[in-house]
Amino acid sequence: MSRFVFIFCFVSNWIVAQSFAPKPGEIGSTAIYKDSSIIVNWANHVEVYRGYMDITNPSLGFVTNGNPSAGVGKAEGNSYDIISLGDSGVAIITFERPIENGVGVDFAVFENGFADDYLELAFVEVSSDGVNFVRFPATSEASTTIQTGPYEFSDCRFFNNLAGKYKQGYGTPFDLEELKDSIGIDLMNITHVKLIDVIGTIDEQFGSFDQYGNVINDLYPTGFASGGFDLDAVAVINEGPLFLDETSNSQYKIYPNPTKNKIHIKSNGETSISISNITGNIVSEFIFLDEKTYHFNSLPNGVYFVKLKKNNSLKVIKVIVEK
Repeated sequence: MSRFVFIFCFVSNWIVAQSFAPKPGEIGSTAIYKDSSIIVNWANHVEVYRGYMDITNPSLGFVTNGNPSAGVGKAEGNSYDIISLGDSGVAIITFERPIENGVGVDFAVFENGFADDYLELAFVEVSSDGVNFVRFPATSEASTTIQTGPYEFSDCRFFNNLAGKYKQGYGTPFDLEELKDSIGIDLMNITHVKLIDVIGTIDEQFGSFDQYGNVINDLYPTGFASGGFDLDAVAVINEGPLFLDETSNSQYKIYPNPTKNKIHIKSNGETSISISNITGNIVSEFIFLDEKTYHFNSLPNGVYFVKLKKNNSLKVIKVIVEK
């Protein structure tokens, strides 16, 4: 009679199979070190919408730890230079150039877990216009029999397509090819990465769920100022061309960029324009013929996305306003 050997892991009296990549340094790990030569750039702007310290007890208030600027530039790989999101908090990240679907993984997200098995997780979504986002299909195989406490440990082999899978200094990679069948997104022109904190409770009334409807067992409760997913950085591995293209044969031109209060837009023929802020809210829409000057006088400093559409051609250009 044939003998079948099954490998299981016993964690806090759980018996669970392990399907996904292991921790840094082990065979099969997909972790990307912060100094890896495959990294070509880093995020240059982060907008954060804080979540509660404990979503079941709003009276505790929102998390306060860190500043969004900590999520800009290279990963520090420590426990301090980060921005905490809190329960269901959101970070929207943008870049100097778009991310494109190239060979292998395309970008990586860095969290600040101090150990291989101390994990705070987040969903990852991407967009090519700041409005339509597509989520990477996340999977959790962690048992939901016993709640993982705020100072307890998990195994990264239980999780896939969730940021925070690896400890500080090591990024969790994402491959845009996995989203190739998605609608409403241009995988060669990813302008936004959105991170949404996983609420770790196994209480289905408040918890977060993976692509199969399984509640995700994460550190919970984390009722303190640094609770939830802690963003260190987002690294670009496959980078697209510059947003701004002022070459003589370009179909569109937008300048100056960055700007203090206005941009000049040039296009051959009738062109429709939609301008949105970093959260995807449209601040202006209009149609022009050949040339137009647009003023940002009534709008705050920040990152804006100018979507130009003519016939079947569509281009999104990132504009930075610094008054």
